[in-house]
Amino acid sequence: MKRLTMTHVAGSLLLAGLFSGSAALADSVFTIEDPPVDFEVIDADDGEEHFFDGIGDFGPFYTFNDAVLGSFGEARSMAEFDVSPFSVPEGEAISSATFEVKITSVSVYGLGVDGEIPESLAVDGYIGDGIDDLTDFQIADGNVLDSVAIIDPYVGQVLSFDVTAWVTQLVDAEETYIGLTLRAETFGGMMMEEGGGYPKLTIETASDCPADFDGDGDVDTADLLFLLGAWGTPDGDVDGDGDTDTADLLALLADWGQCGGGKR
Repeated sequence: MKRLTMTHVAGSLLLAGLFSGSAALADSVFTIEDPPVDFEVIDADDGEEHFFDGIGDFGPFYTFNDAVLGSFGEARSMAEFDVSPFSVPEGEAISSATFEVKITSVSVYGLGVDGEIPESLAVDGYIGDGIDDLTDFQIADGNVLDSVAIIDPYVGQVLSFDVTAWVTQLVDAEETYIGLTLRAETFGGMMMEEGGGYPKLTIETASDCPADFDGDGDVDTADLLFLLGAWGTPDGDVDGDGDTDTADLLALLADWGQCGGGKR
């Protein structure tokens, strides 16, 4: 069963009271676990009517199961996340989106694979429709979102893929389902967990104006004073590098008066 949860990062609320009691915008984290639509599709050469040609032949099988690339076939696991309950909070923007899978076995056999481990796994993206279908196997081809090298994998290991740009694009377009395809990029296979919170999509949002520390909708003297007071600490970080320095000061000055009702 799909679960959608939301949490707010309390740390940003520490700014409250520093600016006449006004509360700063809080970052948010949205997690969608156990998507409502997940399945497996296989492209395989059976020596008769089906060929190993990049087109889904068998399935859909109703489980998010494996990623296999063999000598005479391939299996891909597909997940379609329903993001219709999600909306970006006012004053924030998507800052990151992460797709996570959990390994259940590194010994896979079939489709010509005899326990070999792929050098990497990749995630491709497509616009889902909430329906599992054979054609979803090839519909995402060429839209590679991220690739993760497989080095000394182990059962229980969680692999994370950056899908920020794709999720942002589909959320902005008000699409209902975000489709993600897990596949082996090189010869070999690996089994993945379905259930227990996986596969998982985590969307994080943050202020769309990071220099607006007091959350009043613009960048002004109050924000400048806060940044100067936070010099050398992470608290006044504008550019996301983890500290407050000259680069952050320049970024704040570049945004002067522009957030909220200004030029943005």
